[in-house]
Amino acid sequence: MKTRESYSKLQIALHWLIFVLFAVNYIVSDDMGRALRQVQETGGMDNVAPTVRVHVLVGIAILALTVIRLLVKFVQGAPAQPEGNALLNKLAKLGHMALYVLLVLLPLSGLMAWFGGVREAGEVHEVLVNLTLALIIVHAAAALFHQFVLKDNLMARMRPR
Repeated sequence: MKTRESYSKLQIALHWLIFVLFAVNYIVSDDMGRALRQVQETGGMDNVAPTVRVHVLVGIAILALTVIRLLVKFVQGAPAQPEGNALLNKLAKLGHMALYVLLVLLPLSGLMAWFGGVREAGEVHEVLVNLTLALIIVHAAAALFHQFVLKDNLMARMRPR
């Protein structure tokens, strides 16, 4: 993988679009458990809330955009780790890998539950949502730590040039 000074405009757009879509899906997720039980019992989606359809479509979009983001990262590369604390760099690398894995497994588990009728996948999906949310919070906190405590201007890599 290539090393660059900052992320490309495409990488930045994908980063923030995936974040916004995750937030949308988190907000509209309230009816999903009830809707999933209805679909599994009746086989139909006649009386499900419109937010249910939004949740499913947005989940598919998150999966597709995450795969695209990984392909773009492979082709275009990513900025090198900042010089300094090796432990922080290792944690950052593990955190990014975990986010990518979760952003693939999360929609896949939802798809398995919704379209495959795998009840356990729905339970896994709920756990993965909470793990992903926690990791997003840690990711944001780490970015703010770099910006305001370490003052290494790391967040500049996420601004379009």
